[in-house]
Amino acid sequence: MSDTKLELLTPANSQLIFIDHQPQMAFGVQSIDRQVLKNNVVALAKAAKTFEVPTTITTVETESFSGFTYPELLAVYPDHPLLERTSLTPSPA
Repeated sequence: MSDTKLELLTPANSQLIFIDHQPQMAFGVQSIDRQVLKNNVVALAKAAKTFEVPTTITTVETESFSGFTYPELLAVYPDHPLLERTSLTPSPA
């Protein structure tokens, strides 16, 4: 038996990452209504902001393919920097 104690998640030991919440990226979503998905994302963002959880927002190919990050998400974090990627595929190691 291990004496390892599980630690509760706190803003100090966690981070929330919103990955590519953009119109074109939601096209493949079939398991939930896209508006409900967007509403859930915004609710999660508001909760994370309230509890001061560090948050990262990523985008991919904003100008040429995927479109801009959902305005409703950006409204929660109006001054937050976006991590813009230029590719959907990882670079070779």
